[in-house]
Amino acid sequence: MKNVFSKIINAEAHKLVFFFFIIALIYVLLYEFWFTNIPGPSEISFKAGLITSKVSYSIIAASVFYFISQYIPIYRPKQQRKIKVLFEIYQRTLIIDFYLGGLKLKMRISQDDFKDSKIFGKAILSIDPDSPIDEFENWHKYLFYLKSKLLDVIRSMTFYHDYLSKEFLQELIIIEKQLLSPYTFEGHKTLGSSDLSYAEICIQELLVHNKHLQNLREKEFRKYDLQFQVDGTAYRKKYYN
Repeated sequence: MKNVFSKIINAEAHKLVFFFFIIALIYVLLYEFWFTNIPGPSEISFKAGLITSKVSYSIIAASVFYFISQYIPIYRPKQQRKIKVLFEIYQRTLIIDFYLGGLKLKMRISQDDFKDSKIFGKAILSIDPDSPIDEFENWHKYLFYLKSKLLDVIRSMTFYHDYLSKEFLQELIIIEKQLLSPYTFEGHKTLGSSDLSYAEICIQELLVHNKHLQNLREKEFRKYDLQFQVDGTAYRKKYYN
């Protein structure tokens, strides 16, 4: 019962309006076609029936007005925009995973090894930060490049914060704050570190929160999966059929 009540309270406005509309409509139909044919046991019950029927008629009228004035012209277009924005956001979430997946590859750690502090610590200490990595002169420059790319992607996502769930936005902000720290991937300049130990906690935090972010993406993507498929089919039919 508690879970049902919680779902009703947290439901979107149009779902609540529709719920009360259906209840009121059912009551009005029962009242007009059945209750009015049953003799009332007392005057109080008769008046109670009149009052509840008037309230129900008011709810029906208010619901119809809401759907005509708010739901159709305002909510529906906004929801369509939300679907488009969220699809783009979820694709950009994969870009974050791509960059951090590349980092794990370069560190030679697999899957969730970053959760084990001992394994992760050994991987950090095995890296010579002054050695070249891909097209970069050293690990310091690679990490700074990684930081810049991640911040660009995250800022392009938090711009649409109104469309994001609280948890999803929170994970993005945590990752962004970690990257914005003045010591993130710059500790070797102030600490004079000869290895990557200065970046160990930061990298581990990024990987942990990215894991949670990707789990949220998968979970939330499923909510809109059907709509994404419909939109994708319509797009392909329009431009590639």
